[in-house]
Amino acid sequence: MPNIRVKENEPFEVAIRRFKRTVEKTGLLTELRAREFYEKPTAERKRKAAAAVKRQ
Repeated sequence: MPNIRVKENEPFEVAIRRFKRTVEKTGLLTELRAREFYEKPTAERKRKAAAAVKRQ
């Protein structure tokens, strides 16, 4: 779980922006969305293969 320390006299909006950036860099939301529903192993392999083809 990413965490940040709010500095003295730091506006709340800036702290939220830093936290959002940290969460995005760690890929936490992407992982949560991927694990939201069960994905069959065959569907997972198919998705990963399609992503590999798309990358090339």
